[in-house]
Amino acid sequence: MSSLTLFKNKGPKKSTAETQLDQFTQRMGDRIAAAGGHFTDPSIGQSAMALESFGGAEVALQGTLDELNTALESVLLELEMPQFDVKEAPHGINKVQLAAAQAAGIMATNVPAALKAGSYAAESMRIPASDEFNVTKFMPVFAPDGVNKRLALEAYDEKDNKNAMVYSVAYNMQAAKQDAFAEMFFPTIVVTPDQVGFTMSIRLINVYNEVRRDINGKPSGNFGKRNIVQAVIDPTILRNDTTRIYPVVRPGAELNFVPATGPGAVVPRSITLDDGQVITTAPLAFDQTFSLLGLSQTDALLQTGILDSTDAIDTAIGLDKLYLQLGTGSTAEVIRFDTRRLPLATFNYAPQGNYRTMLLNFTTQSLLVGTNTTKVDGSASTLLQPIITGGYQVRLGVMVSGQVNCELGDTTLMASKLTVVSIRNPDGEALDLTTGTGQTLAAIFAGAIMTGFDLEARRTNSNRRERGQLLDTTFYNQVYAVPLRAPITIPRPLTTGDANDSSDLSALITATHVRTTNAAIDELINAANVLEGYVNNLDPLGTVPDVLGVTRFLVQPFFERKTIDVAAVINSLKSSDRPMDLSAVIVGYIRDVVYRMYTASGYKAAADALAGGIGPVPTVIIGTDPTIARWINVEGDLRTLGGSFNVRIESTLNQNVAGQIYISFGEFGTGKEGVPNPMHFGNMAWKPELALVLPLHRNGANSKELTVQPSFLHVVNLPILAVFDVINLSAAATDKIAIDFDNVTPTTP
Repeated sequence: MSSLTLFKNKGPKKSTAETQLDQFTQRMGDRIAAAGGHFTDPSIGQSAMALESFGGAEVALQGTLDELNTALESVLLELEMPQFDVKEAPHGINKVQLAAAQAAGIMATNVPAALKAGSYAAESMRIPASDEFNVTKFMPVFAPDGVNKRLALEAYDEKDNKNAMVYSVAYNMQAAKQDAFAEMFFPTIVVTPDQVGFTMSIRLINVYNEVRRDINGKPSGNFGKRNIVQAVIDPTILRNDTTRIYPVVRPGAELNFVPATGPGAVVPRSITLDDGQVITTAPLAFDQTFSLLGLSQTDALLQTGILDSTDAIDTAIGLDKLYLQLGTGSTAEVIRFDTRRLPLATFNYAPQGNYRTMLLNFTTQSLLVGTNTTKVDGSASTLLQPIITGGYQVRLGVMVSGQVNCELGDTTLMASKLTVVSIRNPDGEALDLTTGTGQTLAAIFAGAIMTGFDLEARRTNSNRRERGQLLDTTFYNQVYAVPLRAPITIPRPLTTGDANDSSDLSALITATHVRTTNAAIDELINAANVLEGYVNNLDPLGTVPDVLGVTRFLVQPFFERKTIDVAAVINSLKSSDRPMDLSAVIVGYIRDVVYRMYTASGYKAAADALAGGIGPVPTVIIGTDPTIARWINVEGDLRTLGGSFNVRIESTLNQNVAGQIYISFGEFGTGKEGVPNPMHFGNMAWKPELALVLPLHRNGANSKELTVQPSFLHVVNLPILAVFDVINLSAAATDKIAIDFDNVTPTTP
C-alpha cells in the first residue's frame, strides 16, 4: 500500500528583525481594529491633508493623534522596544522616529486622499519654533495650492491596503534613522508632510557705523554690518572711538602743525578712523595757539554741521606723543616718544582762573633712546648710529607745559630745553657725560629741540552730534525644500498573500536605511569640497561667505585638509611600543587641529551667545573607517582629547571614507533632539511617506507592488570641518620601520 506524503513549503526562516516587524504590524493592526472610531474615519485623513485651515476637524484630528500615540507606546512596550536614545541603544526607537511614525499614521487614515493631495499631516504635529535668544528657529514652509501634488488614482482599490496605516507607521518608525556614522554628523529631524520643506531662521544682532549715502547713487552694500557674536574673536568690531579728536591738515591751517618740508619736517600721514573714514593728520606745533575743536572737524563731522558752541572737549586730556628734532639743515632727523602712560602726562583742573581750563605740567627724565630707536617714518637714524651700534641707552629730560580750554577748544603748549640725564653702556654702567664716550654721545643731542606733540582728547558729544555704533536685529531665513527621491519597489504575483509583507517591508526599510546613510556621506564629502574652496579664499574684510548653513553668520568658516604619513612620522624603537606610538601619532594630529579650529572658528563664542550664557561642552565628532578608528581611542584615556571636549567616534564601511578622518563639532543631549541645531554639523530632514501595496498593470502583466518613495534631505549647518588622509597605516602597524642612525666616530683627545 503506497502513501503520498505532502510537504508544506514553509519558506526561509525569518530574521529577528522580520519577526519583530511581524509582531509589531500584527499587534498594531489589532489596536487599530479595536479602536475603530477615528482610525476608520476617512474625513480625518482628508482634513489632515487639506491645504486650507482645519476648521472643526482639528479636534477630531487631535483625538486620532492621541489614540495613535497610545497604541504606539503600548505596542513598543510589549515588544520591549521603548524609546531610547540612538547613541545609547541603536536598536531602540527615539522620539524623532516616533514623530515620523505618527505623521505616517495620520496620512494613512485616507490613502486615496494622500495620493491625490500629497502626503500632508496635521498642524498639531509641527515641531514648535524655539523662542531662545538668537537660536535658530525651525519654521515650516507651507505648500501653496498646486505644489507637491501627486498623481491621482480615481479607481483606487483599498482592499490590498487594509494595512496601509500599519505598514506606513512601521516603515517610517524604522527608516527615519541612519547608521551611527551618518546620524552622528546628520541627526534626523522630521518635516511634517504638509510642508514642502523647512526654513532655518536665525536672529542676528549686527553692529555697524553711521552710513551716509553717496550722492552719485553708489550702492550702500550691507553698511559694513558685522555680527556682534564675532566681536568676541575680533575686538576691532566693537572698537569705536569716533569722539576721539584728530587734528586734520587742511589748506590755511599749516602753521598749527610741524612743518611738512624743510629741516625737522614731519610728512603728514593718512590714518583710518574707527568709522572707516580716512583723514590726513600731523603733529601739532609748540608755541602756537589754535582751536583744537576747529582743527578736528573731519568731513564726516562737517556733514552733521560745523562744530558750534554746543560742542566741547572732555576733561580727560593727555599728552600722547612728543617729537624731537636732532641736528640742523639737510641732515636733521625727527624721532618720536610715546608719553601717554608716563606720570604727569595728564591735564588737570586749573586751581584758579576759568574752571573750564585744563593745565599740563609734564616733567620727565625717562625719554629713552636706544638700539630700537628709529626716525619718525620708521627708517634707520644716521645721527644715532653710535648709540645704536654700541648698544648704549640714553635717558633724556624735558618739561612741557600748556593749557586747553574745554569750552572754547583753545590750546597752547610749550616745551623747555632738552637735557641728557644719563648714558649707560651695554653692561648697565653709567658714563661720564663730560669726558670720553659719554661726552661724544651727549653731543649728539646738542641743539635738539621738541618741535611737536600729539594729544589724546575727545569731544563730550553732549549735544549728541554723533550716534556712535549702531545695532540692529534682523532675521535671516534659509529655505530648504525636501525632495521626493526615487521610489523603491518590491513586485510580487497577485496570488501572493500577506505572508511575506513583513519580509518585504523589512527589505524596504533596509534599502532606505542604506540609501540615507550613503547620501549623508556624499553630503559630508561635498561639504568638504565646498569649504575647501571658500575657506582658502576668504574675504579679508570679514564679509560672511555665502557657504553652507546659517551658522556661518555666527562662526568663522574653518577647513583644513592634511595627509598623515604614519610610517614617516612614527618613532618606535620596540615593536611592543608601536601600537601606543601609532595611536599617539594620529591622536596628536587630531588634538592639534581640534583646538585650532575651536579657536579660529570662534565656536565657543557662538555657543555661549546661543545659550545666553555659558554654552554646553562641545562634542568633537570624528568619523572614519573601522581600521583607523581602532587607533584613535587612546588606551587608558577615554577622553582622547583632554577634558575640554566630549568625543564621539563612529566608523563606516563606505569606501569613500576609507583612509580618511572627518572631524567637526556637535551637540548631543541638549534637549533639542528632533529640532535643527545650528551648533551641530548638520541634520537630515525626513518627510514621512506612505508604504503602499499597489495592484498595477505593467508590460501586459499584472502584479502587486509594495512601494515607498522616500523623501529626505541632508543639510550642513556648521561650516567647520577638518579632513585627514591617512596613508601607510598598515605598513607602520605591521612592517619593520627603518630608523636612520647617524654613525658617530669618536675623536681622539
